[in-house]
Amino acid sequence: KKLRQRRAFVWLKHYLTPKQADAVRALNLEGIHFVKEDRRYYPNVELAGHLLGFVGRDHIGLEGLEVAQDLLLRGESGTHPGAKDARGQIIYTHGLPAASGPQTYSLRLTLDKRIQYIAERELQKTVTDYGAKGGMTVVTDPRSGEILAMAVFPSFNPNSFSSYGPVVWRNRAVTDAFEPGSTFKIFLMAAALEEALVHPDDLFYCENGKYKVVNHTIHDLKKFSWLSLAQILRFSSNIGAAKVSEKLGPNRFYHYIRGFGFGAPTELGLPGETAGLIRPPHEWTPVDLAAASFGQSLSVSATQLAMALGAVANDGLLMQPLLIKEVLDGQGRVVRQNNSRVVRRVISATTAERLKDLLADVLKPGGTGARAALSQYQAAGKTGTAQKSTSKSGGYEDDRYTASFVGFAPVTDPKILVVVVINEPQKGYHGGVVAAPAFRRIAQQTLHALQVPPEKKQNKGKNVATLDSIGSTSQSPATLQPVAYAQRQSNQPTVMPDLTGLSLRAALDRLQNFTGSLDIHGSGRVVGQNPEPGRNLSTINSCSLILTAD
Repeated sequence: KKLRQRRAFVWLKHYLTPKQADAVRALNLEGIHFVKEDRRYYPNVELAGHLLGFVGRDHIGLEGLEVAQDLLLRGESGTHPGAKDARGQIIYTHGLPAASGPQTYSLRLTLDKRIQYIAERELQKTVTDYGAKGGMTVVTDPRSGEILAMAVFPSFNPNSFSSYGPVVWRNRAVTDAFEPGSTFKIFLMAAALEEALVHPDDLFYCENGKYKVVNHTIHDLKKFSWLSLAQILRFSSNIGAAKVSEKLGPNRFYHYIRGFGFGAPTELGLPGETAGLIRPPHEWTPVDLAAASFGQSLSVSATQLAMALGAVANDGLLMQPLLIKEVLDGQGRVVRQNNSRVVRRVISATTAERLKDLLADVLKPGGTGARAALSQYQAAGKTGTAQKSTSKSGGYEDDRYTASFVGFAPVTDPKILVVVVINEPQKGYHGGVVAAPAFRRIAQQTLHALQVPPEKKQNKGKNVATLDSIGSTSQSPATLQPVAYAQRQSNQPTVMPDLTGLSLRAALDRLQNFTGSLDIHGSGRVVGQNPEPGRNLSTINSCSLILTAD
């Protein structure tokens, strides 16, 4: 059909294999000629395929960095000063130009090939193990904003991109917005602490699992009575978060949400980046405010989430994400260097430090993030479990979830930050069950790859896990409590402990196994309790503590 066209020249086929070319040559067909064509080849095959993207047959970028930096990567044709005479002939003002091809450039990225491989392998394992539709993970250096890895699964081979399709090509870590669930409680607490509206020891009544806001009932997975701010994060109480948001109010909460970078693209430099969806506060109802406190009724991207948590890890400073470190010319010379850039200070270093401690508690035994605890390093983070919305009714579905975990390590000097998001897992759906173990594996291997020295034992409470065997962990907790009482108290007692002399926070830590209602009278240190010490906790329905100031 092509040969019947009335044209002087027509392409019959591009990119023949050597075997195909030899077969055509053997036919000795008149008028058939061969033209050598360059072709972009990706030697690492699927590795970082979504981020790198690919070019079409004409060498024009179609996805990823290939399209974002298309003009730079394809090269610029050389220019030479000159003018045209009256007849349109060019007169070169600086002599005849030397024959040369276009100036080509290459990019040096912040990606670490080892970490990218780790992220992709562990993401694929998690998606496969839990029967999920897909997933994504982002690994950064929170101090510099450098992207160390960005993985999406299902993956594809950019050398044969046409075998997949646009749905698979999309870099969902940048283009897709999702409701973050309880990971968003981090930013609620950051705002409330920064505004000095709450203190980690403040208590909130969590209504024994049900709390009505206007005509909507908020539920907790477990029934809680009184929880401190620290415990609201540790046990991920939606009701507790909603009550904190009531203190904060929609305007101040929105101010900090935008301050952390949500609602605007991160300007990473990749195509199709979403801004997410954060409605202005004048549109919020009381139900919207409560829902936003635990990460529903708004949407964010995985990259936004990574950069926002990075501000907490980086002592309150929000960093610009950095992906392209250097631009090099055809001779390998650096013609442009991109440096780390601070976008703004979101919270004070003091608030960030408090929040780090609270997030480290989430990974302690009994916390929702216990399965994320690392061997040899102390990590901090937060789980997320969000129902997916339905476009039909505008409500939420009971059987479709997004499971996530966000965290960083080591807590005292964060070197890495990892975001794991799993889309619609079928074999379990809680972030602490599905995504937290993936964080642990990625973070542990990444710290080793970067040769970060293992942390020494510390006196303060730790969430460091010890490896029993490959693929399993056990916890070795060090409970945070005053030194004067450390010897007479055991971790996680099964009987009512003696709480006399303890601060409220220390007393609540000692009552982790107590599931009944708790009444607090006064403030300061415990001077009285009912029931008396020694009773079996499983037989006690309520407990009263009397506190007085020091």
